[in-house]
Amino acid sequence: MRSISVRHQVSAGLLALILSAVLFAVIRSHKHPLPGVSVAMMHREGDAIVVTDDSPLLARLKVNAVELRRLPHNMSVPATVQAEPLRSITVKAPVTGHVIASALKPGDTVHRGDIVAEIASGDFAQASSDLDKAKAQLAFEERVVRRAQGVLNVGGAATKDLDSARNDYAQAEAEFRRTQQRLASMDARPDLAARGIVALVSPVDGVVGTNEMAVGEYVTDVTAEQMTLLDLSEVWVEAQVPEDLVSALKVGETAQANFDAFPDAPCFSPLLSLDPVLRAETRRTVARMACPNPDGHLRPNMFGDVVVSVPQPPQIVVPKSAILMNNDQMSVFVEVAPRSFSRRVVSVSYDEGDDVRVLSGLRPDDRIVSSGGILLNDGL
Repeated sequence: MRSISVRHQVSAGLLALILSAVLFAVIRSHKHPLPGVSVAMMHREGDAIVVTDDSPLLARLKVNAVELRRLPHNMSVPATVQAEPLRSITVKAPVTGHVIASALKPGDTVHRGDIVAEIASGDFAQASSDLDKAKAQLAFEERVVRRAQGVLNVGGAATKDLDSARNDYAQAEAEFRRTQQRLASMDARPDLAARGIVALVSPVDGVVGTNEMAVGEYVTDVTAEQMTLLDLSEVWVEAQVPEDLVSALKVGETAQANFDAFPDAPCFSPLLSLDPVLRAETRRTVARMACPNPDGHLRPNMFGDVVVSVPQPPQIVVPKSAILMNNDQMSVFVEVAPRSFSRRVVSVSYDEGDDVRVLSGLRPDDRIVSSGGILLNDGL
C-alpha cells in the first residue's frame, strides 16, 4: 500500500511540473511571440484596410500625393531612307551616236565636272558645222551693212538698201545664237569637240545610282534615261504614319530617326512635310525629315524608325512601385483616411521609364501608397 501511495505522489509531482512548464511557455509566448505566429497589424473596415496605430507596418508604407506632369508621348513609326528628289540627277544623252566610253558602275563616286561618258556623234558634228556656217554668215552680213552704210553716206544708194542689209544681219545674228546655244547644250569640251565627241558631265558630287550606257551601244533616243547620279550629302527619311496618328503630327516638330544599320548614330531634325493623302493600300501617309549624310553611310532604302514627341495635356504620373496586379487587373492603394487605405483599379501606359502614366482610376488630389503596397495586398 505504501508503494502505491509513493507512485501517486510522484505522478502528481510530475503533472504539476509539466503544468508549470506549459504555463511558463504560454506567458513567455504572450510577451515575445514565437516566429510564425501572426500578430494582427491591420484589419478590414468595409472596403478599406486599416493599419493599427502601433503596427510596425506603418514605417514600411510610403504615401505620396499623385503627380501631375506634362509628358510628351513618344510615337515610333517605321521609316526608310530615300534620296532627296532634288538631289537625284537623271543624265540623258543630248545627241544620238555611239557610246565610246562609259566605265562607271552603280555605287562609284563622282565629282562635279567629271566626265561620266563619251559619245561619238554625227549630230554633234552637224551642230559644230552649223555654228561655223552661222558665224561666217554673220561676218558676211556685218560687212554688207557697213558697205551699205558707206554707200548711203556718199549718196550712192537708197535707204531701203541699208534697211535690207540690217535685216539680213539680224537674221544671221539670231541663227548664230541658236547654233551657239545648241552646241553649248551638248556641254562640248574643246579638247573633245575637235574629235567630234560629246562628253556627258556630272553636275554634282555624288554616287552613280544606275548606268544604262554600254560601250559600243548606239543611242537613238535623246529623251531616254541613260544614267542616274545621286547626291547623298543629305537624305530624306520617310516615316510611314498610320491614319489614327496623323492628327498628332505637325510640320516643324523635331523628330528622331534611328537606323537599323547604325543604332548609335541617330538623326535629329524637324519634320519637313506630311503628305495630305493616305496611301490606299496601307492606310498610311508619309512624313519626311532631312538628315545630313556627309560620309554617305546612309543609303537609299535602308530601314529604321522615326520617333516623334507628341505634346500631351497634364496627366497623372505614379511610380511603377505603386502598381499592383490582382486577377489580371492593375490597382493602387489610395489613402482614404489616416492609416486607412482602399484599393483602386487603374489603367496605365508603360512608357515613361520608372514612372507610369495613369489613364484612368485616379484623381489629381488622391494620395497613394507609392511603396510597400504589396504588404497591404498580401496582408489580409
